Amino acid sequence: MFVLSSMAVLSFLGDLHYSTNKLAVRVTVLTKWSTITATMFRKTAMVLGDQKGSTIEATLYEELDNNAITMDEGDYFEIQNFKVTHASGLTRLTKNRFHIKLTSSSLITRIQPLPYCNYYCFANFLNVNRGLAHPKYSIDLYGALVGVGDLEIYAEEGVDGIPYGLNHRMQFTLINIEFVQVRCVAYGSIALQLNHYWNSTVATVVLCVLNFWRIEWGEGHLNHVSSYEGLSKLLFEPEIPEIQAFRMRYNLFIHAFFLTDDSKLRSLKTLEKIRIILRLEVAESVTDSVIFYFVLHFR
Repeated sequence: MFVLSSMAVLSFLGDLHYSTNKLAVRVTVLTKWSTITATMFRKTAMVLGDQKGSTIEATLYEELDNNAITMDEGDYFEIQNFKVTHASGLTRLTKNRFHIKLTSSSLITRIQPLPYCNYYCFANFLNVNRGLAHPKYSIDLYGALVGVGDLEIYAEEGVDGIPYGLNHRMQFTLINIEFVQVRCVAYGSIALQLNHYWNSTVATVVLCVLNFWRIEWGEGHLNHVSSYEGLSKLLFEPEIPEIQAFRMRYNLFIHAFFLTDDSKLRSLKTLEKIRIILRLEVAESVTDSVIFYFVLHFR
């Protein structure tokens, strides 16, 4: 911790606790959305991250003065005069046990960007499929898009089963470098974003990150991973180490595939023929390259 000139003590998000008093935090806004509470107050909610990679949810129940700073996604702030409460709710976007409440008395100052930090908390594909990732918490995933469906228009149902209105959705599958797949559904603005990118890109393989998505679990099995309207993110080809490593391994697979002189391998056109080729005595690296090449090219 560091003492600031205003006598507040600079703390990191991972060090906050219920009895926190007269502390300040320096954070960036990772995502932000607004909802209406049961008492008809507008609640602005955010996920904040600090330079150590810790995250926490924060809410603002009262409108700030017109001259106050607007907290936009991607901007950096120092915050003082906030309350720390225990985190609650059926859905959580972080695993931090605490929650920050901001009010009109909170002191918010725009600051210079913090050192780069990767705030993603990527889930294991097998754990998601097996039900080992708790559906209470949102997850992050990265991989390659395959099996992308068409943009659909459907009727949303309200709480009482009454049609709420029309919305968009788009189904797809995300595959990781080990060929494990997770079914996904994008809704609303994320579906429109995916549809536009998928139909305009010339890339053979599209790598992406799902940020703040939810697990929808059925009776004994995973239904799919889906987006939250207004707060989930879908990022295409972000410059992060995980995507760069994925791209490098994929390129090595493709390089190995095209270097082989085996005409049987070079002439494969379907996944069924890939299964046949697995029975041939070929180098493991070539086999992997064939599988990955054709799985990702079946768009």
